[in-house]
Amino acid sequence: MSQEKILNGVDVEIVTGLINAINEKPDLAKSKFRANNEWIDGGHNRTTVTGFYSAGQEISHTQRFVMDADEPPIMAGHDQAANPVEHLLNALAT
Repeated sequence: MSQEKILNGVDVEIVTGLINAINEKPDLAKSKFRANNEWIDGGHNRTTVTGFYSAGQEISHTQRFVMDADEPPIMAGHDQAANPVEHLLNALAT
């Protein structure tokens, strides 16, 4: 009986299984991420993410993710959300 090993909140057995599966079948590493963007007004826009392709299959997220972006008034926006550069900084930080 194996004991579940969690390290910093990550299930190490799942990661190890993924690495082994990719080593056996490298095509499993191919992934395609998609986002749909809609212009709202001025610099305000909304991006929706619902799923992606990975491990040889289409995968739906358990929920729809919606992210708005805008610019501050000094950059002709209405400050309704973080601007695209701030979203990029968040992506790099995560």
